[in-house]
Parts: sequence; C-alpha cells; structure tokens
Amino acid sequence: TSWRRARPGLASLQKNELFREGIDGEAVEWACARLRDATHDHPIDRRLVIVISDGSPMDTATNLANDAHYLDHHLRQVVEQQQSRGGIEILGLGVGLDLSPYYSRCRALDLAAPPGDRVFAEVLQLLAGAGRR
Repeated sequence: TSWRRARPGLASLQKNELFREGIDGEAVEWACARLRDATHDHPIDRRLVIVISDGSPMDTATNLANDAHYLDHHLRQVVEQQQSRGGIEILGLGVGLDLSPYYSRCRALDLAAPPGDRVFAEVLQLLAGAGRR
C-alpha cells in the first residue's frame, strides 16, 4: 500500500478517543499470508512482519464466548505456527510494554521519553537481530 493511501489509516491510530479492538492472532495470520502471496514469485532475501502493539489482544464478543486468555493463547499459537513454517520473521514493537510472551524478537519502546532518534535506533537494533528487550 502506498504511503498516500495508508497515511489516513495510520493517523487514526493516534486518536486516543477511538476505542480499538484487535484480534492480534488473526492480524498476524493475515499479514503473513499477504506477504507470502505478494512475494511468492519474487526472489526475496528477507521477509518481515513487524507488529506494533499495546500487547492487549481484545475483542468483546470473543471474550464473552471464551475464557479470558483465549486471545493471548491464540496469538502465541499463530506466531509459533507462522515462524515454524519459515520464510518470515515476526518482530514485535511494544508500545510501552514488553511483548516477549508473544514474540521471541521484540523491543519495548518508551514513548514517554523525550523525542529523538532513540526510537529509530531501537527499531534498527531489532531489525538487525539484537533480540529481546
């Protein structure tokens, strides 16, 4: 998706008054499938899915019909399945939260810190394979 088309959707993520529900496991499955389909016929050296998350998979209807940890377990299962298939690296960027229960390679970003290049440096470390933090 081009930046021009994606920009309004990304901007809406910054509106705190919007209530968000997200089934993170389904989103990871969808992203991996889309990436595999898009690059199926192209020689690609590295495929990445970077998940930016508050670490809280949430869907009211799913929570009402299942136990409280259903979506957490589902996300863990999906990430494990997708990584075991190979060909795609799944990285987690936690917005003020440690995502290590879900992603083996992740970073927790402190967005309360003064702005600067530190956040970009942390993202680059994650992309370079600096592991968990």
